[in-house]
Amino acid sequence: MTPFRGSDERLDREIETLEAIARVRVRRVAQELREIDKELADLRRERARRRVVSVVPVTETSRAVVES
Repeated sequence: MTPFRGSDERLDREIETLEAIARVRVRRVAQELREIDKELADLRRERARRRVVSVVPVTETSRAVVES
């Protein structure tokens, strides 16, 4: 990177600006990750629910209802 050619005050403002941009970006990414984590948890719950449903044994009564 080339040396900064502005004044010390300008350098300080540039640093503050970039720090503010970084904070905003980090906040946005954190929000996106929370949303993804929530969606992932929902999908895992659905998968677990489906596994439970597929493991439940079919009784004679429910088989008779399905056959009728």
